[in-house]
This record gives sequence, structure tokens and C-alpha cells, in this order.
Amino acid sequence: MRKLFVALLLCSTFLSPIASQAEGSYLKLGVGESTYAGVPSTTGLPIGSNRTSTSGFIAYGRSIASNFAAEIGYIDFGAASKKSNLFGGDIVIADQLKTRSFYVAGVGDVPLSSLVLFQGKLGMVMHHTNTHFSIPPFLTENTTVNRTRALVGAGFKFQFSKEISGVVEYTYFGTAVDGTELSLLSAGLLYHF
Repeated sequence: MRKLFVALLLCSTFLSPIASQAEGSYLKLGVGESTYAGVPSTTGLPIGSNRTSTSGFIAYGRSIASNFAAEIGYIDFGAASKKSNLFGGDIVIADQLKTRSFYVAGVGDVPLSSLVLFQGKLGMVMHHTNTHFSIPPFLTENTTVNRTRALVGAGFKFQFSKEISGVVEYTYFGTAVDGTELSLLSAGLLYHF
């Protein structure tokens, strides 16, 4: 979590001078709960098909037309891990997925009132997933999988002031690894400049 915070801070520091020159731009920071759905059991044991983790993200957006923006962002989906015990706890099986992604998306707003907008999002995401499986001391296996998928999302944006708004959204990010699908339910703050 500390590395994510440092990355967000550095990113915002470098983007501030560039973004301050742009009209209709925004910086978005948020957190949420990511879901790894359909996680296969690498051991054949009933490990469970869904796992959740805490996520963090940062994004930069720029208005292209009225009620439409282009957004680029980075998401750390967190680690989804599971441990199982065999033979009364004598053998511990550890299984972990960790995904980080970059995305580019178009975001459209539909005003519902002067303060609330419905948002739709469509774009592409590049997943970088690390998997770790171990049965100490017999076996340890680490793999890395990179995939590019489509993303689709929807949510609501709440305008608090001219510069600050909040967003609550659900985004589906497609398959990350081995049939495991990623989604994110998140809340964030946008600073418009």
C-alpha cells in the first residue's frame, strides 16, 4: 500500500504542470473492492471460486466533447490469496493472484440533474498478473501473465463544486488469467482543472 501511495504522489506531481494547461481535465483517485471471479483451484481442492481484495487507482481524464472524456489510468487490484491445510495442518497450500493494470477508456456523462450524472465507460485494459502457488517445502511456482482485454463500466458522478466531484462506479475488466475475471466496485474523488 505504501508503494501505491508513493506512485500516486509522484504521478500527481509530474502531471500537475501538464494538466494545469488543459481545459476540462481532471485527476481521479479512488479505492474499491476488486473481485477475482472464477479462480480455478490449481490443486483440485475446493479453494473457492471468488476472492476479493482492496484496490487503489489513479486516472487522468481530458474532455474531448461536451459530456465525453478520454481517461487513462493505473489500477492495483491487490492480492487475492488463499491458504488450505492438508493432513491436519501438516501441509499448507498457498495460492495467490496479484494484478496491476493500465487502461484507456472513453467516459460519457448523461445528466440526471444539475448535480448528478450517469456515467458509462468503454475501453481497453492491459493486465499484468503474478501468480504464486506453493506447497512448502516441496513445490513453489511463480508465473506472470500479460493480457489485453476490453473493459465496460457504469456509475454515478456527483458534482460537489466546480472543482470537486465524486464517483461511484462498477467496472468489468475481462479475464486476467486462467479464466479468472476481474471486476471493481469503487468510489473516487475527481479534481477538475
